[in-house]
Amino acid sequence: MRRVFKNEGELTLITDLLTTYQRQGENRKWDDFRYKIPDNLLKLWGDLIIECRRNGFIGPRAEGDRITWMQVIGTNDIRNGDLCTMCDRGCSKREKIDSGEAKRMKIINPDYQQDKKCWM
Repeated sequence: MRRVFKNEGELTLITDLLTTYQRQGENRKWDDFRYKIPDNLLKLWGDLIIECRRNGFIGPRAEGDRITWMQVIGTNDIRNGDLCTMCDRGCSKREKIDSGEAKRMKIINPDYQQDKKCWM
């Protein structure tokens, strides 16, 4: 997460932003709140959310001067969550795995090598 920030001040700004949002209680609405955020801070927030989600961290909460996250351990009962299952990008590699095409190719041809994943 720290690689998203250029300095400690940005982390403090994001923590303060999240704390302010949480203080709005039950009636908080992100769509209304986000318009009060300066564009540069909103971009930083977006980059942080994308990077953390890609790595399996969701649901940020400000607790004091820290941000805590929930972590995705698996995407269903069978496979574990990894960078590929958490990725939002449209990807033919992920499509082959989800559709079963990669498994079928492996059964038909034991020498079949899956495409290298973009995050490896």
